[in-house]
Amino acid sequence: MPYKCKEEAKKAYNKTYREANKEKIKAWKAAHYQANKEKIAAYHKAYRGANKEKIAAYHKAHRKTNKEKIAATKKAHYQANKEKIAEKHKAYHHANKEKIKAYRATNKERIAATKKAYCHANKEKIVEQTKVYYHANKEKIKAYSKDYYHNNKEKVSLLYKKYYQANKTSSIARAGKYRALKIVQIPTYLLDCPIEKKRLYQTYKLCALFTKITGVQHHVDHMWPLSDGGPHWSGNLQIITATENLSKKDKVDPNIKATIQEMLKDIKDAY
Repeated sequence: MPYKCKEEAKKAYNKTYREANKEKIKAWKAAHYQANKEKIAAYHKAYRGANKEKIAAYHKAHRKTNKEKIAATKKAHYQANKEKIAEKHKAYHHANKEKIKAYRATNKERIAATKKAYCHANKEKIVEQTKVYYHANKEKIKAYSKDYYHNNKEKVSLLYKKYYQANKTSSIARAGKYRALKIVQIPTYLLDCPIEKKRLYQTYKLCALFTKITGVQHHVDHMWPLSDGGPHWSGNLQIITATENLSKKDKVDPNIKATIQEMLKDIKDAY
């Protein structure tokens, strides 16, 4: 019992001393560190080398126990030091270009797997962040894209070509949707309809299949042309040869136009 009292008294004294001599202790530590930098660094290096697993286990347990606290601290630090951190990263990247490039080349698969896992686990968060960033930096993004394209025309062209070859069906479908959106020809009540999206995709896929099997270029044609006010809708699409499509131009049979209008009305009433 007397021993325990003695220990408690010693702890209390040390605590009081530290509180009363904060600056003095801080100055002593700084001076000691400056005078023994190499020795301290060597000791820490040797300790880490001899206790890798122990240190890793400790940090893992600490992170698991203090997730929210660590996240909050990191967030607060980042918010208070945004510019400083950005400048530091920029300087590091500029000074270590080759090192970073070599690391990425050596760890391609691991980096790709990590990114994929993160994207899969944070889809909604990434979409929201991208949307917010885009709206806040429209002009900046536009200027960067324009400048990048101007300086990398051949590279961009090659990438587009490569992507198109690997994703013909979806690329053609997207191009059709883009054209329709430009002139506001997709019925609003079908914009986010999964069934309609599937039908459009299947139509363009079937067109690509016809071209492949017959060896004759086929197009997905709008029976009632977009330029005449026709809708970008699966019920207005037909698959015909490229020759027929080009010779047809923007002509439309009045009966076909009337039928499509009636069908669209029925669909709208159903929605």
